[in-house]
Parts: sequence; structure tokens; C-alpha cells
Amino acid sequence: MRSFNTVIFVSLAITNWTQRQDPGAAVSVQMKKRASFDGNLTLTSTCYISEIKNTSPSYCASRCLFRPDVCHGILFNRESETCKLIKCNPAGAFSGGQFYTGKWDLLWKEKEFCKPGWVKHKEHCYFINATGDTWKNSKETCEDNGGFLASITSSEENSWIAINLPSVNSAVCSPDWWDCCTYWIGATDVAEEGTFMWTSDNSTVGFVNWYPGQPSDYNNEDCVAICRSEHWNDADCYMNFSSICQTPAL
Repeated sequence: MRSFNTVIFVSLAITNWTQRQDPGAAVSVQMKKRASFDGNLTLTSTCYISEIKNTSPSYCASRCLFRPDVCHGILFNRESETCKLIKCNPAGAFSGGQFYTGKWDLLWKEKEFCKPGWVKHKEHCYFINATGDTWKNSKETCEDNGGFLASITSSEENSWIAINLPSVNSAVCSPDWWDCCTYWIGATDVAEEGTFMWTSDNSTVGFVNWYPGQPSDYNNEDCVAICRSEHWNDADCYMNFSSICQTPAL
């Protein structure tokens, strides 16, 4: 499995990632404290999913994040180191008149956030991987880290990506404009010449922004890179380029 050159990018295996960070900071990235219950947390509630004893807030948060369709937050008691996975706020879902003693913190999952190191734009998260590699290896690295080589579907998205590419001396791009087209995206026509597909879902590429005269298929160029000028260029898939990974926001 390939991973990006940053420690916090072991966030696919969230339990491993949180062990390398301060527990409180790790939880704050994924969840936000919303309330506290001081001696008034109901013993039973339809909001409770399960309970974990002798644990940490970071581990409990990771368990919740692995159940995104059910779990929306956690309750954590620092004195007893007990955690509850919850699907709703228990303050409005009492099932009885008995209460826990001690203080419980309610942490609620933030909507549509990105893993550490990724940048959010609308409903997606993006990661610019500066490590040069072939198109195939770059694709696998994105997939190993929970994403895919970027699928660009609009002019607005295309411009946003190009603007966020690392800056470079403009002299590098002249006179050979293709020297500034060095970021792999997920389009390829390797299966059928002239028919470009997105590898994320095998759909046909709709929006395009080719550099004038491209794609040329010069020397069997089957993979697509984006330029700092926002244009696209078809390139030799074995070139060592940087890449842009994408994934839906969590």
C-alpha cells in the first residue's frame, strides 16, 4: 500500500492515525464538542448505539466514523474512560428517570469535512501529491489513500484546481508550455483511442479543456495531465508527474 509523505495521512486507518496525534486534537479534527452532561445524562435512551469501556475519545471517535450511516456523535466520560456511540442527542430522547453521575462530554460529527492534509471544495476533498510517479502508480496511491485521481466535471472546478497548484516560475512554461502540464488527473483513453474515460467511475469524460491542438496522441499518449494554465494535455503514462487525488467529503 502506498501512502503520501506525511504522517497524518495514515488517516484511512483512523485508529492508527489517532495513536500518533494528541487524542484531544485528533477528535477535534473529526468532531466538535457540543454540550456537557453533569450528573444528568439519562441511563437509557433511544439515541445510544453501543458502549465502550476503558477507552479514549480518539478511539471512540474512530469507531463512530467507521459507522457513518448510523453514528453521528459520541459521549465520553473522562473519569470512567467510558464512551457511548450515539445516533442523536440524548437530551431530547429520554427513556427513563434514572441518570448517570459524573460529567459526560457530547462530541458531534462535523458534516462534510476532509481528512487531514486534504482541502475541501464544495462537496469534495482534494489532495495535491507532489511526489512524481507514473499515471498508474499515482492512481493506485490515490486509491490506497481512500480517493481517486481527480475527475473534473466543470469549468469552475477546473479553475479552482489549477489556481491551487503550487506556484512556479513562469519561465519554466515558455517556450515549452507542456513543461507546466505535470499533474495527473483521472482521464485516460488507454482502453479505446480517442474515447477518454474517468477511472473513478468509468464514465465518459464530458467537460474538457484541452490545450489547442490536443489531444495529439504523440508517441501513444494515453493519460491526461492538467496545466497551470487550466488547460489539459495528453501525455505518456510513464512520465513521472505529480498528481491530484479527490474523494467525496465525509
